[in-house]
Parts: sequence; structure tokens; C-alpha cells
Amino acid sequence: MKSLFKLTLVLALLGGGLYLTNPDQEAFSEFLAVHVQNELADDVPGESELGRKLRTGLGKMASAAAAGLTERNDLIVASLYTIEIAGESHVFLGVAGQFVSLKGS
Repeated sequence: MKSLFKLTLVLALLGGGLYLTNPDQEAFSEFLAVHVQNELADDVPGESELGRKLRTGLGKMASAAAAGLTERNDLIVASLYTIEIAGESHVFLGVAGQFVSLKGS
């Protein structure tokens, strides 16, 4: 009986922690800005300053547009974010304050 109580307590604490760290729409917008910048990163050494500024600007634009273009499915302890970019659906899982790409990127 004690082990069942301990298991229940651990699951309740884990669930509560995931609930409290479930990222919101604002966190996704911030993540998307960085994600877009990384996707556009030029792997060629010696990227110009203009190239870096352009990537930063495009990342900020994507972040600003994310609120209107993103569908959030709140799963209580995690969230699924779906966004259409250039006709392709991208799905991200937000859990414990982090985001993981599931489809499309």
C-alpha cells in the first residue's frame, strides 16, 4: 500500500511540474523566432553582417505572425502547436518549457 501511495505522489508531482511548465503562446512565439533564424542560418563561414541582420528580422517577423497563424492544442501537461508555412504543416510539441519539432522541419 505504501508503494502505491508513493507512486501516486510521484505521478502527482510530475504532472503538477509539467502543468506548471507547459509553454504558452508567447513562449512559442519566442521559440519560433530563434527556430526560423537557425533554419535560415548560412553554414558558410564568414556570413556577412547584413545576412545576420536579415535572419534576425525574418525571425522577428515570424514570431509576430505566429500568434495569428498558429493553432495551439493544450494537453494540460504539454501543448501541440501547428503552423502552416509555405503550404507545409509544421507541428511542435511544447513540454517542460521546451519545444520539439514533430513534423515538417
